[in-house]
Amino acid sequence: MALPSSDSDAPTFLHSLLSSLSPPQGVAGFSVELTTALLAKDKLNAFGLMEPPALAPGGERSVRAYGIYPKASFFNHDCLPNACRFDYVDTASHHNTDITIRLIHDVPEGSEICLSYFPVNETYADRQKRLLEDYGFTCYCDRCRVEANWKDDDEQEEEQDDEGQVMDEDQDEQMIGSENEIEIGDGGGDNDFPHAYFFLRYMCTRENCWGTLAPLPPSDSDASPSNLMECNVCGNSKKADEDFNSDEDRLSVDD
Repeated sequence: MALPSSDSDAPTFLHSLLSSLSPPQGVAGFSVELTTALLAKDKLNAFGLMEPPALAPGGERSVRAYGIYPKASFFNHDCLPNACRFDYVDTASHHNTDITIRLIHDVPEGSEICLSYFPVNETYADRQKRLLEDYGFTCYCDRCRVEANWKDDDEQEEEQDDEGQVMDEDQDEQMIGSENEIEIGDGGGDNDFPHAYFFLRYMCTRENCWGTLAPLPPSDSDASPSNLMECNVCGNSKKADEDFNSDEDRLSVDD
């Protein structure tokens, strides 16, 4: 039996395999359409369990397996998430098949808890393409709305450069006005540039890592919040008030 040549052939291929294992009379309701629907649900809701991070220059992580976690699959996506997931599949614990969702920072009451479905460092165009192709939706989160305007501005500038046009004073004033509408602050206000502070505080800067930092669980003794931030990719940690730019600042959660 030939292997499927494309993703679109996979449902038919899988259905033919399952049909060969079914009783002669078949199973009521079992069809190619049902197999297609089940594969789509699996693709949309599965979590990739990654190989240990390859931190050498140019290294890329690969998925070792996929897991279905029914409760965790209810989390929606945001390109600036307020939570991230951790897995510890390489530990000896009997909980090493679990995944843990931890808040990245304090969240106002009533706010939705969201994950990012991939590393937060991807560009606007790459994120939109990936979300549409893999998950079937277009993202309109705060970050995407800001970066969509940047994309439009860049395209307009490229067109003007190609045509040899020079912006007049009115156009300059309009551009300055639009730039002033984006305020780069400390992340505390609704109108702040949404990811400058996030990248500075919550993104791991270890080479080729691109993980997200979240506080370790509270202390068992007094339930006090932890001052250590753990990376959900490489596993290193740092104190919440430290920079994460040098080897001296990096700690292993096992230390």
